[in-house]
Amino acid sequence: MKLLFELSKEHTTLPKDEVISCLNAEEIIYTIIDVDENVLVIESDVNRYMIKKMAKRLSFTFYIDEFLFSCSNSPNEIKKCAENMCIGRKGSIAINYKNRSTNINSQQIVETLAETYTKKRTVDLKNPDIEVRVVITDTNVYVGLKIAEVDRTQFEKRKVQYRPFFSPISLHPKLARALVNLSAIKEGETILDPFCGTGGILIEAGLIGARVIGSDIEEKMIEGCKKTLEFYQIKSYKLFCSDIGDINNIITSVDAVVTDLPYGKSTTTKGENIQRLYSRAFKNIFKVLEKDGLAVVGLSNKEMISAGERYFSLVNTYGFKIHRSMTRYFAVYKK
Repeated sequence: MKLLFELSKEHTTLPKDEVISCLNAEEIIYTIIDVDENVLVIESDVNRYMIKKMAKRLSFTFYIDEFLFSCSNSPNEIKKCAENMCIGRKGSIAINYKNRSTNINSQQIVETLAETYTKKRTVDLKNPDIEVRVVITDTNVYVGLKIAEVDRTQFEKRKVQYRPFFSPISLHPKLARALVNLSAIKEGETILDPFCGTGGILIEAGLIGARVIGSDIEEKMIEGCKKTLEFYQIKSYKLFCSDIGDINNIITSVDAVVTDLPYGKSTTTKGENIQRLYSRAFKNIFKVLEKDGLAVVGLSNKEMISAGERYFSLVNTYGFKIHRSMTRYFAVYKK
């Protein structure tokens, strides 16, 4: 089966990399057919159960579709491709689209597809048996049949103000989930956040079935994190109050590490120099991370990326604008 992932385009590379990390985590064998910041098209023997499971994990994707075809924006070519790629299933139909282009008329494209795909079918825009999905870019049209929709509203419902205990500096749940996914953590494996704060990263890891471990230097954060994890009915967790330098005395090994290191401004470093804290953090993360494991780390600035390279191989980096005045950098390292 060929699959079309409709990417959110909230970052140039992170949405695509999140999908690939999830495919790897679920041990799905695939071949990439086409990719840009709008879509990822793969070929795989994956079944629909695994596709639905993928949709529950992802945060920077809108839909996962069965890929039908892609072509230029020419109405004649669209019509030709649609006629050659018939829809075998019976039932009512709807055609929905996402126009990512700057100057393409989407109405003409949808009408061209409708001429072929709505013949002798009932059009049902509210609850169709078949939903044709169309992604329109400046150069191409991608057409597929919807298999699964990513419920992105769930992340808004888990924003910090809706939790029993929160800090205003917590990551958005959508970003926290993406960082967890970049670690390629599998269900049942153990993930560590050694600067867990209020538990935003642990929530997202726990909700996809990982066993979570969190530590923080402040006891009040650990107490609040416990309330938050219990609130979201995450039971497989371990929390403890500890300096980053002592974590290997409490835990022996973990499969992945995902954490957002202190900025040195709003978050406490207990007066420690930020460069020294980061160096100690990477050193001790290295001690507990399994060989070939991934560490996904939020950093205060781009210059701090090299601090992790003393211990790990750098896999990728992402600059992500948190708000107008601040860009956060997230690095993926491999042991």
